[in-house]
Amino acid sequence: MNGAVTILVVEDHPATLAALLELLEAAFPQCALLAAECAERALELCAAAVPDVVIMDIALPGMSGIDATLHIKALLPDTRVVMHSSYDMRVYREGAAAAGASAFVRKGKAGAELVPAVADLLAKRG
Repeated sequence: MNGAVTILVVEDHPATLAALLELLEAAFPQCALLAAECAERALELCAAAVPDVVIMDIALPGMSGIDATLHIKALLPDTRVVMHSSYDMRVYREGAAAAGASAFVRKGKAGAELVPAVADLLAKRG
């Protein structure tokens, strides 16, 4: 993708997806943004576009975000995953970390925490 930084957002709720894309577009206008409504589509996009960062919902139709993260990290070990969930539960945080997620952000805190988390991961990419 000619050196462009790519961020993939995986979210099954259309209003949340639109809000996330708007937030990320404002914060990272230089980045290409992709969207997927399910984990299976996210895996297809990862294989085709090799995103730098994936923002992954945990509760998705079909494959869970945690399982999708395992697949993404196996396919693309340098891609960073930010787990994004409405539920700030220990089991989700531990599952996300075990799957290889680099960060965990609650949906209710997206405005304050998501942009800094993505910026930090983009700064660390090599």
